[in-house]
Amino acid sequence: MRTNAMPFPVKFDRRRKRTIAAITALALLILLMFMISMNTGYIRLSPMDLLRTLVGGGTRQEQLVLFDFRLPRIVIAVLVGSGLAVAGCVLQGLSRNELADPGILGINAGAGLAVLLFVALYPSTTAAPVFALPLLAWLGAGTTAALIFMLSYKRHRGILPVRLLLTGVAVAAGISAATLVLMLRISPDKYQFAASWMAGSIWGDELEVRAGRAPVYRHPSAGCLL
Repeated sequence: MRTNAMPFPVKFDRRRKRTIAAITALALLILLMFMISMNTGYIRLSPMDLLRTLVGGGTRQEQLVLFDFRLPRIVIAVLVGSGLAVAGCVLQGLSRNELADPGILGINAGAGLAVLLFVALYPSTTAAPVFALPLLAWLGAGTTAALIFMLSYKRHRGILPVRLLLTGVAVAAGISAATLVLMLRISPDKYQFAASWMAGSIWGDELEVRAGRAPVYRHPSAGCLL
């Protein structure tokens, strides 16, 4: 009996070539968008002005626009996107579900609850330490991930993907309810601060804020949790 099945090495080689081609195309697209973003805004920079400013030349205005406003936000956006991609890839592999992400498993909710507890107990949001909030979010996400792991683990069977997803959904619902109750009890100023921080934004990022977030994006495990 003859079969038309393709040999495994040939199929694997074709899949690897397609993967490399897709990654190369996406990398070129990111680089293109990077260059376009550096030249997009109220003050436009020509490609020559952009290149001259990047190598240390350019006027003070061009250096201010590029290095203090546009470039930091572009870098933050790329780091956030890469962190989300790694987190989604890891969780989809663990759960064997193409729709899995940190939000479904409740890890994001745990990070938000940790930040909200700090904001509720801290006297003033204007003096909140820059380095404390990302660290607390990381700890909250890690604690939630550990809780989901313990609840979904079954002796002699390990962690089943379906059990992991159902446990994550249940934990996310509980944490979301606690977050809602806590938000109703804090002042409007703290509520606005917590809501803005949990929603996330790259607008107005300063050097110390980027430095506080850098370790979170630099470490792969932190990116997976957040």
